[in-house]
Amino acid sequence: MGEERATTGLRVGHLLRITGYLEIATISLWTGSPRVPVTMGMAEASVRGEGPGGEDEDLLVRLRALVGEARDHHADGDAPAAMARLRVAQDLVDLRIVALAEG
Repeated sequence: MGEERATTGLRVGHLLRITGYLEIATISLWTGSPRVPVTMGMAEASVRGEGPGGEDEDLLVRLRALVGEARDHHADGDAPAAMARLRVAQDLVDLRIVALAEG
């Protein structure tokens, strides 16, 4: 989007997409699905790059770190710690959505 400011609706839509991928990854961890690496990769890809308008970059930086930690914990066989990181990431996204909705 370059220097343009993104609309609130566009930012919320982007964040809703991210929270959806985080939820899918958390559920796959919870159920012990063999597709955990795929769903975590989808969550990781959803926070890659710049958000619309760049206004949520601070959040995206934090999310990238949390999803990376979750992948590391999963690789070490610690699913509960991985789920906790993903849950924190999802809570941060959801709180930003609420803040945007309040104006």
